[in-house]
Amino acid sequence: MILLDVENLKDAKITLSLIFFNILGYFIFNITLPPDYLLFFAQINRNIIYNFEIWRLVTPIFLHADLMHLFSNMFALLLFGATIETNLKISKMQYLSIYFTSGLIGNIFSLFFLPIDSISLGASGAIFGLIGVVFLMIATENRSLLPFALIYIAYFITASFMPGINIWAHIAGLLGGLLGGYIFYYRKNRYEISY
Repeated sequence: MILLDVENLKDAKITLSLIFFNILGYFIFNITLPPDYLLFFAQINRNIIYNFEIWRLVTPIFLHADLMHLFSNMFALLLFGATIETNLKISKMQYLSIYFTSGLIGNIFSLFFLPIDSISLGASGAIFGLIGVVFLMIATENRSLLPFALIYIAYFITASFMPGINIWAHIAGLLGGLLGGYIFYYRKNRYEISY
């Protein structure tokens, strides 16, 4: 199923859990604790390269700069994450694998292509991975929606060029999601159609 309805949300427990942990992370690091704690877990390229603080490639997936950043990412996570999680052709573990792998790939690209003193955080690399999977789902299951999906992706990529947005996390996350979707969803679905 491509279109998401309220009934599907009951089965989207992983997506709802990810949203909960992101909101909890925002509450702890942006409201409760001093800013130094947020900076300790944010992606700071200099610290990763020179101090080998590798955790900074993973922890930023659960951190956000402000309420608008959090809200926009959590809305997208609800929409795309629940759509994938409730699709019976992708397992829960495959869904989580795509989410975290896309986020990690986005952060690794940011490490190599952003300036060394860059600081970045947010779940958007992981979410762009989910957008890539939903794109493949639309291309496979409902091709009549394909032009709209292409326009949607083009809009999001274009918006990624705005100041203060990590374009590399978005593009690399999208590529990671397309790859994961191809491995876990598209190949299996194509095999089922041909037999």
